[in-house]
Amino acid sequence: MVKVKICGFTSAEDVEVACGLGVDMVGAILVPRSPRYVSVDQAREILAATSEGVSKVAVVMPRDLDELKKFTQELKPDYLQLHLTFPSSELNKLKGQLDAGLIVVAPIPQKVGNRQEVINRVLEVAGAADFVLLDTKGPSGGGTGLTHDWSLSAEIRKAVGKPVFLAGGLNPSNVGQAIKIVRPYGVDVATGVESAPGRKDARLMREFIDKAKGAQ
Repeated sequence: MVKVKICGFTSAEDVEVACGLGVDMVGAILVPRSPRYVSVDQAREILAATSEGVSKVAVVMPRDLDELKKFTQELKPDYLQLHLTFPSSELNKLKGQLDAGLIVVAPIPQKVGNRQEVINRVLEVAGAADFVLLDTKGPSGGGTGLTHDWSLSAEIRKAVGKPVFLAGGLNPSNVGQAIKIVRPYGVDVATGVESAPGRKDARLMREFIDKAKGAQ
């Protein structure tokens, strides 16, 4: 069954609702340019609201490895999700020292000239990852709320050799079709289940989770 990650929570109450609906992972975003940005203290409260068996994800864009370690120590997430802002070789050296798994984001352009170039870039960043998250490329790397070419994501999923999460413009009406095309390990949503940035809608979350877990 496909895993469901809902990201960009800004309140513990919304996390509790999502956990009751069967979400598998919840994410708090600690990237200041995001409209769903929360502070370390807020993120700690949000992630603490997760039910047993639901994974906690801290979405970060660290300046260096020391800052990455700091997020791990302060939040104790199950996973750190990040865009690589430094060489993947450095992350490989650090991986064994982190008490958290790694979700590495691979931005996928909406318009693609050379498909193989995109696939090769994903393979470069995937080395240290426990999961690779394919998200539509935007000014901040991802989080655009826009879809991309799912057939390319399917090619990447076959090539990368790591469990893949699909993100980018997913919502209750299209997540089933996206899963059929890409066959990802999991799907990730933020905008598609919101009434306003950071405010989750219980009805949309329920519908998204049901559609994703019911997809074949």
